[in-house]
Amino acid sequence: MTATGPLTRRERVRETTTVEIKRTARELLVREGPAALTLRAIAREMGLTAPALYRYFDSHEEVVGAVCHDVLDELTQVLQAARDTVGTDDPVGRLMATCREFRRWALAHPREFQLTFASAVDARPPKSPGTGADLSFGAVFLEIFVEIWAHRRFAAPDEGHLPPDLVRQLRRFSAAVGDRLPPGVLLAYLSGWVRLYGAVTIEVFGHLEFARIDAGAMFEAMLADMSRQLTTPPRSTVGSAAR
Repeated sequence: MTATGPLTRRERVRETTTVEIKRTARELLVREGPAALTLRAIAREMGLTAPALYRYFDSHEEVVGAVCHDVLDELTQVLQAARDTVGTDDPVGRLMATCREFRRWALAHPREFQLTFASAVDARPPKSPGTGADLSFGAVFLEIFVEIWAHRRFAAPDEGHLPPDLVRQLRRFSAAVGDRLPPGVLLAYLSGWVRLYGAVTIEVFGHLEFARIDAGAMFEAMLADMSRQLTTPPRSTVGSAAR
């Protein structure tokens, strides 16, 4: 329904065709990889001509961006469902469940992962990660960190031991997300994302096979280390308890 009433027949047809274009593009992606996402290939699958697609999307980049947007939106919902399998009284457990689901999803959807997470940001089209869907995805992990910090303080990096330029950048980031976390905690959050993203990306693309090590076991060891870091109290707290 539009702001003024129900969709017209033409609007319904347009909406249905737009959904079909995105579905067809994703099917091509899964079957043949990101390189197969050309307007000509999508149109051929639909029994249309490539120019006909311009009635629905302004460019090839916009089609790819729409697919990225849908993938991220779907992944966000999947991660939220995994997070909510653990109670709010265990925020670190909620983070671990979310991390495991991110890995599971990536291994089950390697080509969607490749399109959405394994391309340079400046090469992405306008509707790909970096817009609303990307912010919603990132908020899943950030919100859990907010929960963890509110539940129990942990030993976050001390600002005084960080490079001044990094502290200034972290403070800008903190302001952008509502000043809910201090710079040291945001650094822990970003460092955790780097570890998670790196571990999953390496596994998805098979870059750990040379070591003949069980990637799943390594992943669990990484999560155990992250969990220890997030449950280790600040030094002042430890000192007070000892006294």
